[in-house]
Amino acid sequence: IWAMLLPALQYTDRQITEDYKYLIKHDIDLKKNNLGYLQVHYLYARSYFQDVPIHPDDQKAFDYYKGQVKQYWVDFGKDKYTQGMMSLIMKRYKDTETAVAIAESIKEHALYSEEMGMYWKTSYGYYWYQAPIETHALLVEVFAEVMNDAKSVDELKTWLLKQKQTQDWKTTKATVEACYALLLRGEEWLKESQAPEITMGKENPLVIVPGKTGGDDEK
Repeated sequence: IWAMLLPALQYTDRQITEDYKYLIKHDIDLKKNNLGYLQVHYLYARSYFQDVPIHPDDQKAFDYYKGQVKQYWVDFGKDKYTQGMMSLIMKRYKDTETAVAIAESIKEHALYSEEMGMYWKTSYGYYWYQAPIETHALLVEVFAEVMNDAKSVDELKTWLLKQKQTQDWKTTKATVEACYALLLRGEEWLKESQAPEITMGKENPLVIVPGKTGGDDEK
């Protein structure tokens, strides 16, 4: 896996440098908002591999686009998925102040109901990363990792489950994202609290202890 992953990371680093060189070549004002979805997705993906060093030739472009996130995250207010990625980017690169500010802004625009949980009344776009299921699944990650906000995480999970109950999760990708959010964040809603009992005729029940397998003591 690493034999494939390392060249892939190096390729993305070179491509972000090409994006930066394009701005310079065409005399584009570097102080303006030059962030696109690809640059944000790159930074988000790269945040998972901070142990892999960035080549010095690519460091300037990386720092530039990370600085753009810090400066222009407000401009993406209608796109909660992108803002969620921005919050996680800043958190993982030790800018907790900006990360929290983004997450708080996202939360300020949320709606709540006991039945539906936490959600946003917004126009979702055409692309997969602008779809509601994927957006809510990512925001579970944001409120868990950035805010340590268990209540909001559970409210988001309520909304995800309600969508499955009343409609569906639309695509296989949305289903994977929703399952990831439900299983790995917040309270363990799917965990069985009681050990199952098995009866054989009139004999005493057999109690299966989770985490144990076989052995004469369990028969």
